[in-house]
Amino acid sequence: MMDNERYQAEQMVLRAKLPANAYRFMDMGTAHPYILMAARTNKGNVYTLRIELSQFPTYIPKAFVTKMLYAKDGHALDDPSSSMHTLSSEKGWTRICHYGSASWNPYVSIYKIYVKCRLWLEMYELHLKTGKHIDYYLKHQA
Repeated sequence: MMDNERYQAEQMVLRAKLPANAYRFMDMGTAHPYILMAARTNKGNVYTLRIELSQFPTYIPKAFVTKMLYAKDGHALDDPSSSMHTLSSEKGWTRICHYGSASWNPYVSIYKIYVKCRLWLEMYELHLKTGKHIDYYLKHQA
């Protein structure tokens, strides 16, 4: 769980990078803290991201779009897919793969997770336009 010093540092970074109304820490001090973040794509669509913080920063936090997203062919993005950079859905929401275990370290900030999720959303919208999988645009890290 994130200690108070790390929580303050995360808030400082987010205040510097995002509008105050673009994120909200929730249930801090409980067993299931999380942050809700608004992400506006270049197309102008707004998605809500939920990043679960119960084991952050020690372990990779789960990141969700707080609704089920659908591929261009109409299937739900609710299963693990290497080509679409998704993990198993929970709560009926699409779960984004943002960091692999080989690239994770406890110094990764919530803001960096947000940036990766925001980039995923841009690639998702390109997928809807072109039909190409997200992996076509966004290669997995070595």
